[in-house]
Amino acid sequence: MLLTRITFILMLTALVSCNQVQKPNEPDKNDKPTVEAPAQIVEVSQAKNMFDSYSKRRVPLIQHYEDSINQHYKDDKEFDVGRYVYYDYKILKQYLKFIEQEAADANVEISTLRLYYSNYPDDVFFPNSKDSIKHPRQNSIMLSPTYNDGKRDYLFYIGQGAKGKQAVPLNNDFENIKGYSIHTNENNKAHASFAPISKTAAKPLNIQGQQSLTLNRGSGVPPPKN
Repeated sequence: MLLTRITFILMLTALVSCNQVQKPNEPDKNDKPTVEAPAQIVEVSQAKNMFDSYSKRRVPLIQHYEDSINQHYKDDKEFDVGRYVYYDYKILKQYLKFIEQEAADANVEISTLRLYYSNYPDDVFFPNSKDSIKHPRQNSIMLSPTYNDGKRDYLFYIGQGAKGKQAVPLNNDFENIKGYSIHTNENNKAHASFAPISKTAAKPLNIQGQQSLTLNRGSGVPPPKN
């Protein structure tokens, strides 16, 4: 009799459990969407190969050049060739959100994100600036977004125009482009058009203020050495 009751209880428990099984069409709350690896991912062996290639073909040249400068000025300070630049991951995420926000406000769409090679001046401060230079003569990386006008990509900054924020194009050398004007299409997106301007002609667009979208001030290694 006792065995029969136990068997009945087990069968009833199994039946209840079956009725509580998640429906096939209901997604599991614990499931996360899978992000596929970009096609541009390189193997660790390839990364090592390119790192070693830079060590052989670039580091000695930089070291020789910087050492020759020290010898010329009789500076005994040792120069360490930088090997990489890093940014705090949270800063990068904030930066991406910021440039997307500014581009959207200016009615343009970011097309690419450029990584520019750069080098800090051999000075305490940047020219015409109070910004200090922590790593004189060291290489660095600058990040800067572009937008496309249908023909090519342009670096840009955000200026305050008569109708609000405007994307002001720059050439590939971070220089202002003479002879541009801003117009909007049927989607109210701003684009730059270019035409020659005489020396006596007025500027085609009155832009006030300047919000840069270029990121720098990462940490180089070495220095400081971790």
